Parts: sequence; structure tokens; C-alpha cells
Amino acid sequence: MKKIQILLLLSFFMSCSAPKKDAESNDVQVMENNSNRTIIKTNKAPLPIGPYNQGVVVGKTLYAAGQIAINPTNNEMVTENIEQEAAQVLDNLKAVIEAAGFKMDQVVKTTIYMTDLNDFTRVNEIYGSYFSESNAPARVTVQVAALPKGAHLEISMIAVK
Repeated sequence: MKKIQILLLLSFFMSCSAPKKDAESNDVQVMENNSNRTIIKTNKAPLPIGPYNQGVVVGKTLYAAGQIAINPTNNEMVTENIEQEAAQVLDNLKAVIEAAGFKMDQVVKTTIYMTDLNDFTRVNEIYGSYFSESNAPARVTVQVAALPKGAHLEISMIAVK
């Protein structure tokens, strides 16, 4: 019985491997499906840790999934301080946005989840360096009890062309 469970687990983990690289860009995989949605995956951002996609484009709108501070080159969490964590989260999102053919100045809405709003000022300083003040997106910031992998910060974005 244990042998079967181990084989099933191995089979599951092997089926959850990284997406194949696109021959042209070497790091982006774009998959279209029948519902007029385009799925965005890039190796320049952490691969999903659950049943979701890094980004989904519908029409001229990109919905970028929440990102935490996983460094995509080594799959390790960046936890030195909240500023470095924020920069990694925003770099991850920027990679997804650019992989979808969008730019950061096309982001119209962000949602920020923090485990401690006392870090807001420090996160806001890093966040502000990714957007021009005159074209900054609408934003919601909320404190939550916990985030995946012990993260202190998660951000999701919506961009429109």
C-alpha cells in the first residue's frame, strides 16, 4: 500500500513540473483555450504553487495572480526584510505583466495583502518606485492573518491595454 502511495505522489509531482519553454522567447509560454482566455506562464516569475495561473488575459485585460516573494531562480523565499520582500513580489509581477505583452504603466488596479500593516510605509516606498505617481493604479491594501509560505506580503494586479 505504501508503495502505491509513493508512486502516486511521484506521479503527481512529475505532472506538476515547470511548463515547457516557448521556442521564441525562451521563457514564456502562452496557451490559448476555447473560452477566449490566454494563459500566461513565464519562468521569470515563480511557477504557481497551486491550481492557478500566473496570468490570464481576456480581451485587453490581464489578471495577474497574487505573487509572494519567491525568487524564481532558486525557488527560495526572500525574507531578509520587508523592502526586499516587496521588491521581489513586484519584480515577479512585472515579469508576468511583461510576459503578457503589457507594461507596468498599464496596471489599473492592485490588491495588497500584508500580515502587518505597520510595514505599510516601507512597502509603499518600494511600491511607489514601480509606478509613476501621475499614473499610479487604484489600490486596496488589507491586513491578513497569514499568507502562503510564511510570506508577509502578496500583491495581485489587473492591467488594461
